[in-house]
Amino acid sequence: MRALIDRPFAGRSRLNAPLGGLLAVVALSTLLGAKGCDPNYIGVQDYGSIQGNAVDQKGRPLAGAIVYVGSLATIRSAPDGAFLLPHVPSGEQTVNASLGGYQTGSATVIVTKDKQVSAGNIVLTQVTANP
Repeated sequence: MRALIDRPFAGRSRLNAPLGGLLAVVALSTLLGAKGCDPNYIGVQDYGSIQGNAVDQKGRPLAGAIVYVGSLATIRSAPDGAFLLPHVPSGEQTVNASLGGYQTGSATVIVTKDKQVSAGNIVLTQVTANP
């Protein structure tokens, strides 16, 4: 453990062993909290998936749109605009879709463990150039 703590990381100064050990204990305690052993607690091990379609304002499918949930999951929409984001953490998530020439669209969904939820049609509005 000390070998890991004493190594510099990305040019930052080294942590000494007592401080590093204390930080590890605090981080673990914060992560587990009082619910660390509660089987009803939704933790980072709970994942579901999100499916939907990227479409323009007329409902036409948008192929190749980048669909993402923060930095957690990213995928491109299929030729028919459909997408499936697997392995998304449980809880409220905002799904975004972007494509060059369009304003980003989004939808908020509740992801449930081992379930697939629909984000429906995420509408991207075409950007028009000002004359």
